[in-house]
Amino acid sequence: MSLSTIEMARILEQMEDSPEKLMFGKLLTELGNQSEERIRSAARQVPINYLRDFVFQFQKVIEERKGERISELAAEIAKDGFSADELREYLTNTK
Repeated sequence: MSLSTIEMARILEQMEDSPEKLMFGKLLTELGNQSEERIRSAARQVPINYLRDFVFQFQKVIEERKGERISELAAEIAKDGFSADELREYLTNTK
């Protein structure tokens, strides 16, 4: 039995750690390590509608992952002996 490209893509999408997802993540990481000029040069070769979709999807992931970073910062602050209330007070008074 032969699977169509769409069927194969659906199966791979369901696999959280598929080789394709891992390689794509590595590719994005490597792209992030490039200079601004290299990124812009590569982006100029991509159709605008794809670029817009990339930006939209990346923004969604950033919003989803904000909690991760906040949790990391809270743990670091707690380790240093500060409470969330102390941090909140400090941030309120420095505005």
